[in-house]
Amino acid sequence: MMRAAFAPLLFLIAMTAVTPAFSAVADQNRLDRTVLPEHFSALPFSPWTLEPIPPFRQTPIRPERIVYHLKGSIRDVAKVDRDLSTACRRGAFIQRLDFIFRVKSADDRPYGIGWGSGVNLHDPERRAQADKAYLFDRQDTGLCAVWVAPLATLQRFLAPVPLRDRP
Repeated sequence: MMRAAFAPLLFLIAMTAVTPAFSAVADQNRLDRTVLPEHFSALPFSPWTLEPIPPFRQTPIRPERIVYHLKGSIRDVAKVDRDLSTACRRGAFIQRLDFIFRVKSADDRPYGIGWGSGVNLHDPERRAQADKAYLFDRQDTGLCAVWVAPLATLQRFLAPVPLRDRP
């Protein structure tokens, strides 16, 4: 019985004897907060000058590059050619310069254009016909579609292009 009464007392004596050893170890591991220099508390900025970044300029749409304005939808004028669209996805039937000449439909969707005569058309397999115009939708993607329009049909669907004043 006596042992049971002294057990909590013995535990407290043992803890007070061990605690200074643990507190010394804890003091060694404690890190003091360093004092930062004054210039570290200033607003964040880079001490090095930034490289000059020119402002973004949108590519101007020149009126001489918009070749045709269509009165209606592209579906009224041209038809998608499946074989040429596949060749376009492979890069075997594409525009030489993407969108250097444009066709705008009534819904303001731009299409690139190449002519069967070879103007703005890269055709190493010689698939183009001289009496046709080739309209390119989403070139340089896996969704490229080539619309083929006979030139005679295309002329009936043209809307007059308003001339802009040149500066």
